Amino acid sequence: MNSNSPKKNEGTEIPVEIVENGTGEVKKEEEQVERENLEKLQRLQAEFVNYKRRTEKEKNSLRDYIEGELIARLLPVMDDLDLLSRHAENGQCPVEAVQLIVQKMKKILNDEGLEAIDAVSYPFDPENHEAVAVEPVSDAAKEGIIVEEWQKGYRFRGNLLRPSRVKVAKIKNGEELQ
Repeated sequence: MNSNSPKKNEGTEIPVEIVENGTGEVKKEEEQVERENLEKLQRLQAEFVNYKRRTEKEKNSLRDYIEGELIARLLPVMDDLDLLSRHAENGQCPVEAVQLIVQKMKKILNDEGLEAIDAVSYPFDPENHEAVAVEPVSDAAKEGIIVEEWQKGYRFRGNLLRPSRVKVAKIKNGEELQ
């Protein structure tokens, strides 16, 4: 074989004289490049792992701060409930006090982004309501309208937290519901 003719080696043309030369200079250079590339990849991997840890720690810290702020806003409600509880032990529990505490709690939660879902007298919407019972009606115009709410539903900043549990009007056919 001619020493200047190329030899195929896994799709790469390598001059025969280099392979047969025995000096190993090309192999040493390739090994050095591979080691450097491997070290770069290992550094990048370590940096990425550190980045993930740092962002997770920051996310947890931010969540703790936000939850702490909400709890701080709810403390006055807790104080009112404690006071009401002490009055209830003495037989004094005015309904107005309970209503004021409920209003205060609703305001705080509404300010945070909680929104109650309207149900009674509205058409049944499976995205916001869960039908737990039906009420037979003879008027077709009332079919599919919510007649009673068993449990209030809520959205938080536009996302459904809990659907309203409702009773829905259903037209009766004879004695049997369809």
